[in-house]
Amino acid sequence: MQKILIFFIIIIIGVLSILAAQLSGLINLGLNNSNDITYSNKGVYEVICDSEVARPLNGLGQPPEITRVMLPAGVDFEEGTGWYTGEYAISTNRKGSLKVDGAMLTVSRPAMFSRYGTSIQGEYFTIDRQNGEFKQWLAIEGDKKLYIISGKCKKSSKSPN
Repeated sequence: MQKILIFFIIIIIGVLSILAAQLSGLINLGLNNSNDITYSNKGVYEVICDSEVARPLNGLGQPPEITRVMLPAGVDFEEGTGWYTGEYAISTNRKGSLKVDGAMLTVSRPAMFSRYGTSIQGEYFTIDRQNGEFKQWLAIEGDKKLYIISGKCKKSSKSPN
């Protein structure tokens, strides 16, 4: 009976050691469900997005007007910039600054103008290369976000991942 107990204790210690090594990154058993896709951060990445625009009409308290649009967007990894053509566009002439975090591409540009009865302090958009999701919003006074565009993007044929 004592030999069986010692055997189970050794097995438990072995399993715990393997789990600790997996969690610390010493070994990789493929147990992580995270997507370990590597993305190219070179050249120009261009997409076409099927998007929904929610445009406020008469101030922020009113329901927005919803329209569907196709819009192009892109980033230039070498220049560290990005652009899209749409509502309050961060255009190819006035590009925003690019931040890369794995699959997530975030482009921002400071702004200072009034619209919808509030002060607009910045323009932003993100492209998630993992699922193709596009979001565009405005930073407004009071540290709030006004989401204007959301959609799904497909990579153009000449873009890297």
